[in-house]
Amino acid sequence: MQEHNVQAQSEISDTPYKLLVFTCYGGCATGVAASKACIRIWEENPADIKIGCLPAVKVPWKLKEITRKSDRRILIDACGVQCGAKLIASEGMTVDRYVELTSLLKTQKEKTLPSKDMEDIVYRIIRREVDALLSKMGKSEADSAGKEQRIHDAPDMLLKPVGVVKNEVNQPDLIARSGDLDYRSRQGQQNRRTRVSELVIDSSLDGILDGIENFSHLLVLYWAHLVDEGGRSIVRVHPMGRKDLPLVGIYASCSPARPNPVCAMVVRLLERKGNILKVQGLDAIDGSPLIDIKPFNPGYYAAENVTVADWMAQIYQEIDRGSDQKTEPI
Repeated sequence: MQEHNVQAQSEISDTPYKLLVFTCYGGCATGVAASKACIRIWEENPADIKIGCLPAVKVPWKLKEITRKSDRRILIDACGVQCGAKLIASEGMTVDRYVELTSLLKTQKEKTLPSKDMEDIVYRIIRREVDALLSKMGKSEADSAGKEQRIHDAPDMLLKPVGVVKNEVNQPDLIARSGDLDYRSRQGQQNRRTRVSELVIDSSLDGILDGIENFSHLLVLYWAHLVDEGGRSIVRVHPMGRKDLPLVGIYASCSPARPNPVCAMVVRLLERKGNILKVQGLDAIDGSPLIDIKPFNPGYYAAENVTVADWMAQIYQEIDRGSDQKTEPI
């Protein structure tokens, strides 16, 4: 038995790997989801990634092997108790990235099995951390052994805000919570239709608005800056958080919680004063970064034989009737 243990230790210590992912099981929904995600990611990258069990940190020879052989380390804590963080701190071990799931997902520790949606979200969160570290080490996603299709050679994009939204709205009515959407207001849609905002364009872009006052409506693109990492990992939602509506993919909705939280809206231009545009009907909150502004041309954006999902048609019927149903971004 002793010879077997020595041989096992030798085999493990001779196995190089670029990245070690620790996860705290926790016996809860987020812990189970994290464990499944780590196994899935390891299966996609068996040559570069190993999964570490947190109790192994307490074993002296294993801790030495971990710190010597793993180029990078990620620690995933299932909940706010932060058992993993406390354990590695007590052993003097460092990690390159740390993720605490319940804070990101804005949920509580629940001793139950995770939903499929939670598993997908947790996988995307951990996958993003793994890809970021491997990328820094010169390892592109194109080398992954996973079956999922990914964009391999697309260049990185850098967006710089061209201005900022100014109004009296400090918090969004629709937020991402626990892997879905949560709606916190029942009058938002009616208020949004009459809401007046100012689009303050950066003074360095002098002249960029010239001629815009000849248009009655504008297409405004802005960044939903309060959508956190957990919200950006959601792939399916109930529109507006309404459980009476079908679960749909993010790209089948207009939810601000999306991988790149770009929002677009047609607004009425009320007036221009220098580098400030006063508009009506914008759904953005105060401080939202502006990405772009275009004149709205109904001929250019027109489409024939347009159909929408039944649930979306239902929502706008409720709006037209002045219903007190939840009627914010969909």
